[in-house]
Amino acid sequence: MLRTRVGYAGGKKDKPTYRRIGDHTEAIQIEFDPKQITFRKLLELFWNSHDPCGGTWSTQYKSVLWTHGEAQARTARAFVAEWQKKNKRKVTTALVPAPRFWIAEDYHQKYYLRSKKALLRALFDKKPTDAEIRESTVTARVNGWIQGYGSAAEIQAEASALKLSAKARRELSVLGASRAPKPEPEAAR
Repeated sequence: MLRTRVGYAGGKKDKPTYRRIGDHTEAIQIEFDPKQITFRKLLELFWNSHDPCGGTWSTQYKSVLWTHGEAQARTARAFVAEWQKKNKRKVTTALVPAPRFWIAEDYHQKYYLRSKKALLRALFDKKPTDAEIRESTVTARVNGWIQGYGSAAEIQAEASALKLSAKARRELSVLGASRAPKPEPEAAR
C-alpha cells in the first residue's frame, strides 16, 4: 500500500462526519502500486478480513467494495463468481462503482499508530502533523504492522526499504519483539 485513509462514502449528505454521518458508510481508501500488489491480491486480503456473506445491519457499517473503473469492476465480479462457486455461498458484499470519498476526521486516521506517541516521533524525528500521519506511506505500513499484519520477514524487508531509523526500529521492537524489524548493524547505517 502506498497510502490509506479512512472516511465516508456512498451517501448523499455533504461533508459527513463521524457524529453526522447521514446515509454514508464508513470506508477505507487504499492507494496501491499495481507493480507491487495486484488488485486481485487486495481483493483476497479484503475477502479474508470480513464475512462477505454476512448481513448488513446498518448503512454505516455495510459491507461494500467500491471499484474504480471497469477493469477493477470486471476483476471484482470474476473474483466473486469464483469465490461463490468454490465456497457454495452467496456473497452479500455489494460491488459498486466508487462514489465521492470524504476523508474522516484526523483523529480517525492511523488510529492504532496515534496511540504510540514515541513511535510516531521516532518515525518522523519530530512530532508529525495530522497531514503527515494521514498521507505517509510509512505510517500506513507501520499502522498495519502494529495491528498484526505482515510476517517478521516482510516487516524486516519493508523496514529496510522504507529506511526506518534505528530509533523507530527500537520503538517497534518494544511493541512486538517477534515481528519487529531488527536494528541494522552500526556499519550499515
